[in-house]
Amino acid sequence: MTDKYYREEAYRRRRIRRKRAKRRKFTRGMRIALFCFFILFILAFAALGIRIYGINRDQGERYKKAALSQQSYTNTTLNYQRGAIKDRNNTTMAVSVRKYNLVLEPRTLAEDAEKKTATVEAIASYFSVKTDVVNEVVTKKSNSMYEHLDELKELDSKKVDGFKKKMQKDKNIVGVWFEETYTRDYPLKTVGCNIIGFMSSENQGTYGVEESYNDVLCGTTGREFGYFDSNMNLQRTVKKAKDGNSVVLTIDANVQQIVEQEIQDFQKKGTGAQKVAVMMMNPKNGEVLAMASNSTFDLNNPRDMSTMFTQAQIHAMNDKEKKENLMSMWSNFCIGSAYEPGSTYKPFTIAAALDENLIQDSSTFNCRGVLKVGDREIHCSNRSGHGVLDLRHALMESCNAALMDIGLKLKRDKFIKYNELYGFGQRTGIDLPGETSGLLHSADSLNEVELATSSFGQTQTMTMVQMLSGFCSLVNGGNYYQPHVVKEIQNSDGEVVETITPTIVKKTTTEDTSSLLRSYLKSTVEEGTASPAKVKGYSIGGKTGTAEKRPVSAKKYLVSFIGCVPAEDPDVAIYVIIDEPKVKDQAHSTYATEFASKIMKKVLPFLGQYPSK
Repeated sequence: MTDKYYREEAYRRRRIRRKRAKRRKFTRGMRIALFCFFILFILAFAALGIRIYGINRDQGERYKKAALSQQSYTNTTLNYQRGAIKDRNNTTMAVSVRKYNLVLEPRTLAEDAEKKTATVEAIASYFSVKTDVVNEVVTKKSNSMYEHLDELKELDSKKVDGFKKKMQKDKNIVGVWFEETYTRDYPLKTVGCNIIGFMSSENQGTYGVEESYNDVLCGTTGREFGYFDSNMNLQRTVKKAKDGNSVVLTIDANVQQIVEQEIQDFQKKGTGAQKVAVMMMNPKNGEVLAMASNSTFDLNNPRDMSTMFTQAQIHAMNDKEKKENLMSMWSNFCIGSAYEPGSTYKPFTIAAALDENLIQDSSTFNCRGVLKVGDREIHCSNRSGHGVLDLRHALMESCNAALMDIGLKLKRDKFIKYNELYGFGQRTGIDLPGETSGLLHSADSLNEVELATSSFGQTQTMTMVQMLSGFCSLVNGGNYYQPHVVKEIQNSDGEVVETITPTIVKKTTTEDTSSLLRSYLKSTVEEGTASPAKVKGYSIGGKTGTAEKRPVSAKKYLVSFIGCVPAEDPDVAIYVIIDEPKVKDQAHSTYATEFASKIMKKVLPFLGQYPSK
């Protein structure tokens, strides 16, 4: 390229640079405009400040009141009182007791140092808490109007009333008030623990009636709102809490207490056993009158296992073992555990065969001490044989051979049909949580041998509530009532709002069969294997049971007695089981019959049953 080209290019670039520099130049006119804008901005800002000052001076109080009148000052939950649980005689077994939580308003205290100091010192001194503890809450939550102290919860009314009087005398105590709350109390402690249940958290029942009737016992929380009106007066709006309904049980607390004490005495002073349980019911309506086992605990402290274990045993448990033992202690054996009942099942087999016209009152059986069923020889309890027995004496002497003969006459399908009719293998629907159904043979598993052994109460499992409910239907004319532990519901004023009407679920047998069985059961107590169950002055019918536990080689037994009073027209039925008595020879039902007799003698007068002269 030529020199001329380079000179022209350089000239062109210089012109571009001059133009750019000219555009960036801050002219005098621009400086004047910017200065004027700045002055105007300062004047406008000053005018705004003067205007705000004037509004605040002349109308600030009005605006402040208007703002405060739209702000919630307090918003407090008002707790309801959970309904009580009472026995059939209105004896309180569970009640919610009014307590108080101290509430602090740190923001109120922060407004006046002198009053803050006086209030903190008054609280610390009166309630015996450290000043630092109160100060920490007041300081850290200085903008709050609602703070609790863990140390000052669930205070009794006497203590709270005393502090309120102190507040009235000392006007420097401010920013303190008391919030109502409730704690659950069980006045009878262990009595009815497996029926009543307890509270796992605030107003949430666990186990027993506390759980199954939780929605009935719970009420509805209320609310209290506080706010400032336009005149700076604190106004309050209150929506009252609705207390829960109370539950009245079918249980008699006196009877329950006696039964529980007898169980404890049997365990501590008598033979003792792995498990002892008692259940009582009214055959005419399905009301449970008592229900207890040796698994007891204080409802006020349900995690305390000292009623069941020694301190050394508790200390030796790991966490898993403690949890398992607590669950076992809390569970209701009478409805939640199934077992082979033994000979207390025999009345059901006899009733089924009578209703099917397979046997009659005049039927006879020849017991040789053993019966060959298929390829197996199954022995009677009397290995030398009972000889020829009529039906009455077959039950009185608890002859296994006769019952096997009857069971084989029923055959598989009818045996299964009546098992279901009596309510076995299914939940009764009792109004308590944790019920189990037990295990029965299916049509496939019920072969001839199993049918024979099932006829006298082996190889199938039942619960106490199933056995007693079915037994009540056998002795009351055939009406199977749904068992229940609640009699009525009362509102917070004590007025009855619901009565639990006895429910006949089904018909299990005829009146003729029922009448015959009552006669047989009375003979069994008066002259047969259940004679130790006699109580002077009472007509009692009943049947003993001795169930061989698995494995058979272990030689462990569950002995039992099931009976009714008076035998001719029963008003009370009782069922007692003793699992593995702590004796060398466990297979004696006498342990259960004597125990049942002792209980009946003490409790029957409480149930309106008096001995004849």
